[in-house]
Amino acid sequence: MLTKYSSKNVFFGMFKKPLVLCLALLLFIPLVMKDNRVYAKEDEHENDLDINPAPQEVEKLGKGFPLTPVVGVITGENTDEAAVREVEQALKEADVKRIVRKTAEESEPNTPVTIWIGGPTENQESPRVIEELGVDGPEQLQAEGYVIASTNKQKKQIVLAGKDRAGTFYAAQTFEQMIQERKGRDWIPAVEIRDWPDMSMRGSIEGFYGPPWSHEDRLSQLEFYSENKMNAYIYAPKDDPYHREKWREPYPEEELNQLRELVDKAKANHVEFTFSLSPGNTVCYSGDKDFDQLMSKMQTVWDLGVRSYAIFLDDISYNLHCEQDKQKFGDDPNPTAAAQAYLLNRFNEEFIQTHEGAERLITVPTDYAGNDTTTYRERFADLVNEDIVVMWTGPAVVPEEITAEGAKKVSEIFKHDLLIWDNYPVNDFDRNRLFLGPLVKRDAELTENGVIGLTANPMNEAEASKIPLYTIADYTWNPYEYNPENSWLRSIESFGGEAAEALKTFAENSYSSRLTDRESLTLTPLIDEFWKVYETDHAEQAAEHLIAEFENLQTVPERLEKQMENEKFLNEIDPYLKKLSLSGKAGVTAVKLLMAEKVDDSHAADQYREELMLHINQLNDIPQEVGKFVIKPFLIQAIYGEYILSRPLDGINKVRGAGELIQYTPEHGDTTGTNIYGYEVTVEEGTIVKRGGNNSPIPDNGYVLSIHGSDWLMENALLGAKVQIKDGQVLITIPK
Repeated sequence: MLTKYSSKNVFFGMFKKPLVLCLALLLFIPLVMKDNRVYAKEDEHENDLDINPAPQEVEKLGKGFPLTPVVGVITGENTDEAAVREVEQALKEADVKRIVRKTAEESEPNTPVTIWIGGPTENQESPRVIEELGVDGPEQLQAEGYVIASTNKQKKQIVLAGKDRAGTFYAAQTFEQMIQERKGRDWIPAVEIRDWPDMSMRGSIEGFYGPPWSHEDRLSQLEFYSENKMNAYIYAPKDDPYHREKWREPYPEEELNQLRELVDKAKANHVEFTFSLSPGNTVCYSGDKDFDQLMSKMQTVWDLGVRSYAIFLDDISYNLHCEQDKQKFGDDPNPTAAAQAYLLNRFNEEFIQTHEGAERLITVPTDYAGNDTTTYRERFADLVNEDIVVMWTGPAVVPEEITAEGAKKVSEIFKHDLLIWDNYPVNDFDRNRLFLGPLVKRDAELTENGVIGLTANPMNEAEASKIPLYTIADYTWNPYEYNPENSWLRSIESFGGEAAEALKTFAENSYSSRLTDRESLTLTPLIDEFWKVYETDHAEQAAEHLIAEFENLQTVPERLEKQMENEKFLNEIDPYLKKLSLSGKAGVTAVKLLMAEKVDDSHAADQYREELMLHINQLNDIPQEVGKFVIKPFLIQAIYGEYILSRPLDGINKVRGAGELIQYTPEHGDTTGTNIYGYEVTVEEGTIVKRGGNNSPIPDNGYVLSIHGSDWLMENALLGAKVQIKDGQVLITIPK
């Protein structure tokens, strides 16, 4: 019976990659029956082998065995060499002294442990060994799937058999994560793993504005993707001039050499490197000269080894740029869609179809966000060749959620395979924040509703991006069993190593995003408990616990600097570390102020209040934000009182974006003009007089507060409550 690993099958001993924080949380995982197989409940931690992405099916076959100093490796004529490289590297790291490598045509080595690498299409001996071990082969799995079987029933044997070469490579990555560190010799658990990806395209798109990643960043990212079974990287940095502004111009020799290295690195790690251009700001869609320049530039990178291409038409004007286009497409119901389809189809026919081995062309339409139809979308769908893959960001540019229902609707509008361009954890729209929480609110059934994959748009901070990208790899491989919290904890362990505890404290104070308001996971319940008992005799203990956590925040920078060797990451987060440490000092002072007021010690309270105001001013001098919805509001409450609630204001008289709180004044117009996906309150002369609705009338003697993707106003902005806006914060005084 195949099972997601439960605690009934926990392997004792230290894992090569440390287990999730608090191993006790893994105990007694309830199981549910499905299709005559046993799976762990979705809301429990099922991945006791500490493998990322979490495998689809795992069965324990026995106790396991040690990795001996001598190990045999048997490969076939077509075995993936990258897989062999990963296996041999893992063995060396496990202190295997000698690796005896043989081919399937040679006699089997007389080694204590023998590893067979390659599925039936790579290693002609693997079907025989798989049959001897009593497991099914990978033939019935989908592309990139694999089977691992390790047993010591007769001989100590391990089979890593992929459905294809990519599957064998992923089996090798899983094998490396299976190895458990023990005293004496490292250990191999006796298991059968049957695994495959639910999404065929899984990876990232470097598509943000602002400083592009460095060449070293990209090389490191490609390594990270392969380790986590992501198979796609789309090169599309908005601020690379040769990608967008100077798309007609050839890349200089130095940049071409770097692209060649990236392409080679990607191939060595089973990552598809997609080269993209964004010509839409200036291109003449029907012009032969522009088309010839496009073809020439694409051919140049083909010669470097690129086999996947994208032409992006996002974030551009709907206007046509040349008279030729206006004459050719001007009578179409949507001239822009017609012109773009002409260019895409021509490139698809004259380049993609004439270059053997080229992947399907990918594009981003100009109308790339939202779930509703438009004339542009309808014409684009009808005119663009059906083989071309269309990217879509979801119901918004930065959507809080992407549902299967929405994907089905958009798939039926575009009539093409959809590839999600997920704008998480990208932070180019909010450069003073890091989004380090897991991917959430993406339905598991997307692939059943027209979606073939998901590529995440990361942050400008390449190393910090790896924390949420780890969870995205987990989701895209196995969305039905994806557990965001558990995946995030494994990411913290994997990325942080010995510094995992300190990293967790840092990351959980940069957890919130446009996807979720959850923030400061340890601090929030301590603050809630403190306010709950503040006016009782139990406040002292709650205050001690809260002070202890604020003091913990102060230690994070030093602990990370001592325990982490990732200097690039530490440089990326340096101002955030300073902000977090100072926030810890301010938090301690705030608690002491409140406790002094509780016992009517006005002298001490005055001193603490002055000290707290100094800390707040120092915090305001650091633009980077941590604990956005928790720490600053608590400090403000300490000054103004428990019944003051606060939240940062995201803008005045601007379009309300995902997760934003906006103030609309009479200067904006008669109404807010917002859509139905939000909540609003009307304020007159500093008092809330109306709650609920959208597109609200704006009073002459007040304003409207409008929020998206949050219940904060609905829960806290009560009728009759007083409202102030000070220092970019909305302050609501709740009637006692």
